[in-house]
Amino acid sequence: RILESLRKCAAEGARYRLGPELEVSGYGCEDHYLERDTVEHGYEVLAWLLEETADLDMLCDVGMAFEHHRVLYNCRVFFLHGRILLIRPKMQLAGNSNYRESRWFTRWSRSREV
Repeated sequence: RILESLRKCAAEGARYRLGPELEVSGYGCEDHYLERDTVEHGYEVLAWLLEETADLDMLCDVGMAFEHHRVLYNCRVFFLHGRILLIRPKMQLAGNSNYRESRWFTRWSRSREV
């Protein structure tokens, strides 16, 4: 459904498409985020999206889990013409009674580092 949404937005003339948080895997994976194949599958989906949207003239923004130096982050991934422009981890995680993001993800603490 992500690709369908990206194509629909581009066809309607959008220049930027913002998807929901953790759109690639879905927000409710919970402890499955700790399983390597959940993250790996996300990378496969991202690679496929990059290939399939290379011809779109629209900035795409999807949410997904991303590992950096063996640490898992809840990220926004921005891409255009099949190329990743920016991967931005969340700096504040939801941690009240309904959300336990810090159980699975680490907050990004280097605010001025890209």
